[in-house]
Parts: sequence; structure tokens; C-alpha cells
Amino acid sequence: MLATLIRNLFLGAGAALALGSLPVRAADPGVTDTEIVIGLHAPLSGPLAAFGVDALNAAKMWYEEVNKKGGINGRKIRLIVEDDKCNPNETVLLDKRLVTVDKVFLINGGSCTPAVFAAQEFITREKVPFVMLNAAGDSGVFPATRYMFGALGGTQRSNGAGMVEFAFNTLKARRMAFIIHDDDFGNANWATAKAITDRLGVQVVAAERISPRVTDVTAPMLNIRAAKPDVIISAAYPQPAVLIAQKYGEFKMTAIPLVQAVQGIPVPAVFQKNVANDAIFTNFYYTAPLNDMADGPKQQKWLKMYKQYYPDRNPGAMMAFGLPSAMAVTRALEKVGRNLTREAFVEAMESLDFDTGAVAGNIQFAKGRRDGMRSTIVVKFDGKKHTVMPAVYTWNGRDGM
Repeated sequence: MLATLIRNLFLGAGAALALGSLPVRAADPGVTDTEIVIGLHAPLSGPLAAFGVDALNAAKMWYEEVNKKGGINGRKIRLIVEDDKCNPNETVLLDKRLVTVDKVFLINGGSCTPAVFAAQEFITREKVPFVMLNAAGDSGVFPATRYMFGALGGTQRSNGAGMVEFAFNTLKARRMAFIIHDDDFGNANWATAKAITDRLGVQVVAAERISPRVTDVTAPMLNIRAAKPDVIISAAYPQPAVLIAQKYGEFKMTAIPLVQAVQGIPVPAVFQKNVANDAIFTNFYYTAPLNDMADGPKQQKWLKMYKQYYPDRNPGAMMAFGLPSAMAVTRALEKVGRNLTREAFVEAMESLDFDTGAVAGNIQFAKGRRDGMRSTIVVKFDGKKHTVMPAVYTWNGRDGM
């Protein structure tokens, strides 16, 4: 009997040693039985805070709503909030701290593409999922990298596509003129716009490339006038967009529709004041990534919720852009289930296709695609009233790649 007991003890010890020799996978950081830790950051101070404060507040609001309903698969979300100031160096440092010190599961952050892009190497090396808050520059998602998802407010590719499709389908333009910056944003916009004009058989009668720091657009606008286009498409930033609109009025070109990309008119009232010539709004349109005006009927649900959470703050134009990324994160977490790992989360993100109720079109990722939103609406602005045009223009994801 004693011999049997000793034999069983040795067998048990041997089994334990054998099991101990097998690799045991440690749980990914930021996940416990009761919580998921997420790093959330945006510019909360400095000159670009307007791009981040309301967007980050909206994301916090969404996560809190999810927690109120019981969390995700039995876990509550815990946020660690940081101020990245839209500064690349600051963003890299705080992302390193969030990953190595705070041990977050994933990062949801960034309102400025250069700052987010600066962190891409670290994120890729550490294999940490990163879902951009409201940064939308093409360089953050093209070429695609495994762990970084974004462009949830559209890209210059989707913006360029939307303007051309609108001009062709609604304005019936067949002779188009473009004025576009000679930087990465401009290159991305132009690549897609040119590919679509080629596909549609549209004649590009002028393509003026200007510096983002241009102070005089007389020559390019005279060239465009001489080309006699059916429509003028501008992908300029705010200050050059004002100069373009002023020359457009000065040179009496207002019988030709002017379509301005959203980045040039972030606040229409400010744009109108700076142009100081209401005659230019006779035939003026601009693109917008939301599903409605920022204060339109389709946005009222989010505005009401925001005021409940932040009663002392009036939401700015960036508020709704903070929702899609947080929605994408929670949907992917739900898809994974209780066996939550970073790799499983990435795969769940790649299968997302849903309507946020906040931005135009669906949020949709895929293997090899990290640009989540490819749609835009167009708004007609007559200087007093904004009229949302009926169609949603969605880039096919191939033209201009």
C-alpha cells in the first residue's frame, strides 16, 4: 500500500513537471476578469485643443453609456485620459507611458495625424491596437499597418472622390478645374479625383497646385477662369480657401459652382466673415463627413446626450467625430467575447461594418484596410442657409490607390 502511494506521488510530480514545461500564455495587459483598460488621448490644451476636447468628451460619454448598461461581456471599461497637445513628441511619450507603465489593453486617441503617425512605429513594435480618435489624415492609414485603425472622419481620398462624384452627378459638370495643395493631403486628394475623372470621362481643364502657405492665388485663379470650367473644385486649407473664394468673387466667376473640401471651411460662419463678399455664395458648396449639419435633426440625439454629460459646455463642431472610434472599439470588444486578446481584437476590428448614426455612410474595416470611413455629404451654403444635398457619396476604395 505504501509502495502504491509513493508511486502515485511520483506520477503526480512528473505530470506537474510535464505541464510546467509547456508554454503558458499570460493574459494580455489591460484585461482582468472585471475591467478593460483603455488609454484615451487628444489635444486638451494648446492652440489645437478645439480639435480634441469635445471629441474626447464624446468618446468618454460613449464608454460611460456602455458601462451603465453593464459593460462588455461582464467587464467595465476604465479610461486613462491624457493630453497629447497635438504634438508628435508628446504623443509618442504618452503612448509609451500608457503601454509600459499603465499597461493599457489598447489606445483610442489622436486628433492630429502627424502626432498619431509619429507613434506608429512604437505601436507596431509593441503590437498594441490603436484606434484613432478623430485624426483623419491619409498618412495614418495608407499604407495599412496591422495595429492602427483610423480615418473615422474620412480621408482626402474619400473627400476628393465625393467632390468629383457630386460635381458629375448633381451639377452635371463635364469640364472640371481643380486647385489643390502640393503636399501629402493634396496629393492624396488629387490622386483619387484624377482617377475618378478619368473613369467618368470628365475633362480636367485646369489643375492648379499651390503651396499651403500661399499668400496670393491671382495667377492660378486667372488660369482657371481662362479654362472655362463647368465647376471649380478646391481642396485648400482655411486660409488659402478664403483667398480662393475672394478671387472667385473678384474675378466674377460666381456663375461657375465652387465646391470646397471640408478642411477649408471648418467653421462656415468664420469662413463667410473672412471672405467678406456674400456674392461668392451664389453657387457655393462644401463637403462634410457627418450625416447632417452639426446641429441638424440627425445630430440631435448626440447633442442632447452630450449636454446631459457636460451641461456647462456647448459642443463644438468636432464633438460627433469622437463617437465613431469609441463605437468601433466597443463593437469589436463585444465581437471577441470573454476570451479577449489584442490579436483577437484586431481581427474583430477587421470585420466591422456598421452605421454610427453620426457620420455619413458606414464604418467599415477589412484585412489590409484601415481607413474606416469613406463617405461624405455635400452642403449648399448661400451665405445664410445650409442645405444638405440628398445623396451620400462613397468612395469605392480603389480609385486613386
